[in-house]
Amino acid sequence: MGALIAKMLLPTISSLVFLPAASVAAKRGFHMEAMVYFFTMFFTSIYHACDGPGLSVLCFMKYEILEYFSVYGTSVSIWVTLLALGDFEEPKRSTLTMFGVLTSAVRIYQDRWGYGIYSGPIGTAVLMITVKWLQKMKEKKGLYPDKSVYTQQVGPGCCFGALALMLRFYFEEWDYAYVHSFYHLSLAVSFVLLLPKKNRYAGTGRNAAKLNCYTLCCYITTSSKNHLDDTPKALDAGMQTWPSISPLPATHNVTCKDVCYQQSNSEDSYMTFRQAKNGVTYSSTTTQTLMLKGCPCKI
Repeated sequence: MGALIAKMLLPTISSLVFLPAASVAAKRGFHMEAMVYFFTMFFTSIYHACDGPGLSVLCFMKYEILEYFSVYGTSVSIWVTLLALGDFEEPKRSTLTMFGVLTSAVRIYQDRWGYGIYSGPIGTAVLMITVKWLQKMKEKKGLYPDKSVYTQQVGPGCCFGALALMLRFYFEEWDYAYVHSFYHLSLAVSFVLLLPKKNRYAGTGRNAAKLNCYTLCCYITTSSKNHLDDTPKALDAGMQTWPSISPLPATHNVTCKDVCYQQSNSEDSYMTFRQAKNGVTYSSTTTQTLMLKGCPCKI
């Protein structure tokens, strides 16, 4: 009897493997992907728990709704993972993300068990990635991306993804509990493998964006909060301790009487503090924004 109950609970327990995938994604700076994985884990585990013995109390929604969001979360997880692998620039990245989210919602509402719920996102994403990478290869006249990406990410990730889909569509009738559990495991592993090692849009070092309750509730990134907290210390310690920014061609001059913050929007974006004395003029360019605190500034 105990073995039977454990077998029935296995799909629910195996759904929790998406939680480590969400943790890895957040650690690498892919916060949106981490939230999608957590969404998938939550609804998939609740959906399977409703099938388990004595767990019907967890069914806070209709069974059909839980089933819909379970499949929908999986489809969107596949989509955002492949977009992260493609490393698309903004605003293309956000546009493609919303395109997949909206079209998947409509497609799964029509048929949540057909091949198209996964083949559509996969085929579209693979086509776009292939076109982009071929264009990069033509520009570089060499392999793009590096060989390690193919051997350590794309190859193993695609293998686990293909295994997951085969288990899902062709082998579940063998033993649903065990096969479906391995499907969850294979899919989560493929997500971890396909995600790049670092999200280059999340910042680096002290300026790296982090996902926490403060960020979600107050809409302020941890890096910005740290800079605001460090302002008095930086002013007391003196501005000589902060790294300087190489001067860029001036487009217009700015004269300040007190303290200005200079935000550099370069690839390695970081904030430095400059002390503007009376009569000293600083140059500003289109890639730099001067924000003031407690003093007027004429532009």
